[in-house]
Amino acid sequence: MKSGLPLRKKILYYGLMLLLTLLVLEGMAGRAYYAAFGQGYGGGARVFTSPNISPITPRYANRYDEIRHPFYGFTDSSPGNVLSAMPPQLRQGDTVVIGLLGGSVAQSIAPFLQDALNRRFAANRLPRQPVVLNLAVSGAKQPQQALTIANTLLLGGEFDLIVNLDGVNEVINSGGLNPVNGIFPFLPLWWDKRAGLTREEILLAGQIGVLRREQGRRAAAGETSILRWSALFGLANHWRQERIAAQIIRLNHELAAGAANYSLEKHGPRNWPASGALFPEAARFWYRSSLMLARLAAVAGADYYHFLQPSQYVPDSKPLSPEELSVAYTPDGINGSATIKGYPLLRQFSRELQSPGVNYFDLTGIFVDHPETLYIDDCCHLNDRGKELLAAAMAQRLEPALLRRGGEKPAGSAAALDAARRPPEPPPSPDFQVSLQEGGKELRYVRAGCAPEDIETEFFLHLIPWDLSDLPPNSRERGFDNRSFHFGEVGGHFAPWQCAAQIPLPDYPIAALRTGQYVPGRGDLWSTELIVPANPDQLRADYAALSAAEPAARGYFDLYAMDNKLIYLRETCAAADTAANFFLHIIPEDPADLPAERRAAGFAHGGFDFARQGGPFDGKCLAAVPLPDYPIKEMRTGQFVPGQGELWSVELMAAP
Repeated sequence: MKSGLPLRKKILYYGLMLLLTLLVLEGMAGRAYYAAFGQGYGGGARVFTSPNISPITPRYANRYDEIRHPFYGFTDSSPGNVLSAMPPQLRQGDTVVIGLLGGSVAQSIAPFLQDALNRRFAANRLPRQPVVLNLAVSGAKQPQQALTIANTLLLGGEFDLIVNLDGVNEVINSGGLNPVNGIFPFLPLWWDKRAGLTREEILLAGQIGVLRREQGRRAAAGETSILRWSALFGLANHWRQERIAAQIIRLNHELAAGAANYSLEKHGPRNWPASGALFPEAARFWYRSSLMLARLAAVAGADYYHFLQPSQYVPDSKPLSPEELSVAYTPDGINGSATIKGYPLLRQFSRELQSPGVNYFDLTGIFVDHPETLYIDDCCHLNDRGKELLAAAMAQRLEPALLRRGGEKPAGSAAALDAARRPPEPPPSPDFQVSLQEGGKELRYVRAGCAPEDIETEFFLHLIPWDLSDLPPNSRERGFDNRSFHFGEVGGHFAPWQCAAQIPLPDYPIAALRTGQYVPGRGDLWSTELIVPANPDQLRADYAALSAAEPAARGYFDLYAMDNKLIYLRETCAAADTAANFFLHIIPEDPADLPAERRAAGFAHGGFDFARQGGPFDGKCLAAVPLPDYPIKEMRTGQFVPGQGELWSVELMAAP
C-alpha cells in the first residue's frame, strides 16, 4: 500500500503553493495598478488620490460647523456664537455690553471692533471697558437679527448698546438667492437645505452617511493596515472605494432630485411679492425689522445703532483696484446685480429710519479715499485692512453713546425684571413726529421722551397750496404761507414722557407742507415734509369702491383699471414708497390715436406726480390716474430712479 507524504511535508508543500499563488496575484495586481495609474504601486494613501472617487455634491453636503436653531434659523459652532452666549451677558459696573448683529461681515469684524474700542478705552477716552458680544452669524439676514435680540432679552440678557451691521444679505439673499431657488424671500438663506429632511430624504441621507463612514474606514486602513504595502490589498481597497463613491453619487442625485420638489416646510408660502416688487419688499422688510430692533432696545434700556455696510457696487463709493476689479466686482452676477438693484432702495428707506429715533449711519462711503485693495470677493467681504477701517468708522460713531453710558449706573437683573413689568415707553426720538389728523384738517406734533428745552425753540410751518391765489397777497410771490408759533401758544401738552400739540390747518386745499424748529441765525434744528392728499374724502371713497373689485395686477402697488382710470393702491405705505418717479406707457389699439411725435415709438409716454393724483391717507397710499378715451391695447407702469433704472414694473393687457 502506497503511503502519502508526511504531514509536515504536506504543510510545507501547500504553504509554498499558497505563497506562490499570492506572489503571482501580487505581481498581477502590481501590473494592473501600473496599467491603471501609470506608475508602480508605492503603498499607503497614494491609492486613494484617484479623481474617480467623488464626494457628495457640495451643495447638499452637511455644514458640520452649523447648528439649526428653532428661533434664529441657524447659527454656528464658532466661539462667541448665539448659543455659546447662554446664559446671556449681564451688565456690570465696569463694562459696557455691546451686542453685535449682522451676517458674515459683522461676524468677521467683531475682534477688530473690540480692538478699536479697546484702544479708545486705553487712551482714557472711554470711562468703562467696552465688551463686544458677537451675535452675528454668517449668512444671516433680517428678521434673524431682531429674533436673536428678542429671545436673548427674554432669557434675561442685558445690553448697553445693540449694534446692527447689515444690508448686503438683505438684498442678495431676500431679493436674489432665495427667490432664484424657489424659497420664500424672507425665510433664512438656503432654508430648503436647512429645514430638515423628509422621510424619504432621511433614509437616503442615512445610507449616504453609512457609506461615507465605510469610505473613511477604508481610507484609514490604507494608511495604517499591516497589508498597506500589498498591491493586491491596495487594488482591492481602491476598487471597493470606487464602488462606495459610485453609490454615494447615485444616492446624492436621488436626494437632490427629491429636494427640488416643492414643500411648504422647506420653501415657505407661495404667495410671494411679484417679481418686480421683490427688492422694494426686501427693503421695506429691512426697514421694519430695524424699527423693531429699535423698539426692543428702548424697552431694554439700550441704545440702538444701525450701520449700512459698505459695498463695492455703490457708485463712486470706492476707487476699485485692479485686483478688486478682477476678483471682487461682477455687476452682472447675482451678488452684484442684486446689490445694484437693492441698495438704492435701502438708502431710500433709510431716510425714514431717522425719524423713529434709530441711530442710523450709512457707511457706504467710508472707502472713498482708499484705492488699495480692500474687497476680497464679489459679495462684500473685506481683508484685514478693510475690517480695520470699517471697525474704526463704527467705533468713532459709537463713542458718544459709550461716553454717555459711562456716567450711568447699569441696571441689574432685578431692575431689568422690574422694567419688564412696566408698560414700555415709546422709543426716544431726536425730532418730533408730525402727522395729519382729522382728514388732513389738523397737524399733530408728538415727541417721546421730552425735556423743557425741546419745546423752547420756535416752530415754523410752510404751507404750499394747490392754488396760489389762496395765499395772502404778500406770500404769493414766495409760493407758500410762512407761519411760526411757540409750543405753548397752540395748547401744547408737556410731560417728561411726551410732548404733544395739535394745530388746525387753513381751509384752502394744501398740496404739501414743511415744518420744524429753527434758531435765528443758526438755521433749522430739524425739519420734515409732508404731502397732503388733495381730497382725503375722495381717496376714502375710491378705496371703498375697490373692495368689490379684483386688481388687474398685484405687486408693490396693486393696480385697478376702472372708470377709465388706473388706480394705484398700497395698503401699508410710507413716504419712501412714493418718493421715486412713476411712469405710465400706453399702447393704443390704433397707433393713429397717438400724438404725431409718439407714433414712431408706438406708445404714449408719461409720468405723474403721485401726490397730485392722490396721496397718503389712513396709512395707505392711493392715486387715480385718468386714462385716455381711445381704446387701449396694453399698458406698462412702474417706478424708476433716474440714472439707476426701474424699481418695479408691471405690464397690463386691456380687458377684451
